[in-house]
This record gives sequence, C-alpha cells and structure tokens, in this order.
Amino acid sequence: MTLKNDGINFIQKKKLLKEKELLSSAYDLFTKNSIEKTSIDDIAKNAGVAKGTFYLYFTDKYDILNKIILQKSNEIIKCALDKTNSFGSNDFRERTLFFIDYIINYLKHNESLLKLINKNISWGLYRKAIMKPEAYNEVKMVLDTFTKNLVNEGMEIEEAEMTLFMIFELVGSVCFTTIILKEPTDIESIKPVLFKKILAMLKVDIS
Repeated sequence: MTLKNDGINFIQKKKLLKEKELLSSAYDLFTKNSIEKTSIDDIAKNAGVAKGTFYLYFTDKYDILNKIILQKSNEIIKCALDKTNSFGSNDFRERTLFFIDYIINYLKHNESLLKLINKNISWGLYRKAIMKPEAYNEVKMVLDTFTKNLVNEGMEIEEAEMTLFMIFELVGSVCFTTIILKEPTDIESIKPVLFKKILAMLKVDIS
C-alpha cells in the first residue's frame, strides 16, 4: 500500500514540476519578448519539454498567462498580507494604505512584472480567484476582508465590491503610468494624492 502511494506521489510531484517549469519558462519569455512574440513552441523549448506536454497543462498561451498573473499576484499579496499583519495597527484604513504601499513599492522594483500584469490583468481574472480559494487563498482573503470591513462600517455589499474594483483599477493605472511612463510625475510624488483619494473612497456615507 505504501509503495503504491509513493508511486502516485512521485507521479504527482513530477507533474507539478513540469507545470512549474512551463510557468517559469512562459514568464521568462513573456517578460523578455512580450506575449505576442512568444509562441507555445518557444515556451516548450525553453522549458525543455515537448510541445505536446504543454497541452497537458494549458489550453493555449493565454491560459498559461492567466495562471502566471494569478500566481504572481497571489505571491505579492501573500507578502503584503504578512507585512501588514506585522504592521501593528488595527485601523482598517491605515492597514489598507500600508498594504497598498507595499504592493506599489514591490511593483516599482519589478517593472517587467508590472508591465505584464497591468496589460493583461482584468477584474474577471480576480473573480476567478474568488471561485478557486484553494489555489488563491491570499487573493480571496484580501478581497473578503476588504469588503467585510466596509460592510461592517455600514456600506452595502454591492457598493463595497464596486469600491474595491475602483481602487483596484486606480492603483493599477497610476502605478503603470507613473512607474513605466513617468507621467505626469513619478510614483512617490503622486502617492500622497493617491492615498488621499483612496481614503475618500473608503468613507461610508451614513446620512
């Protein structure tokens, strides 16, 4: 029984390794050459596997792109969440700004990732993460915590979700424009204004 289980575990580990190698290969090529200039042949060759192996894990290069974006986003969010939890403040707004500031600084030092995420990310992709909490626990945890805090303060759930969407779009757009394009100024100069606008969006109208 143990030998059988060991055999199954070995196969599962081998499959996970192949998938990881393909994801790493695709990320490397996407950030260096762009998605448009990268073919499935390129990804497979760079990973050292046959082209047919690619299709055992992904339907096409946009499928692997979506998984890369969610994987990378999950990693960033996990780090930001860990840092925020050790931040010390229990104030929801302070924790939100600290969390966002960490992500901004991370993207500032990882421009290739920012380009990849900003160009291809969508709210729908994050909605997929909500539907697969076992794979993207950190993403779901942050989304749930954010909306729950706003609901607890008196905001309707629909408005809380829309507020999250708007902050999501605002931060992504500002990061890309100021970090990559350096317009209309640099990210550090615009950050106080960005945070001021985010705080305004977090206010609940109880009138």
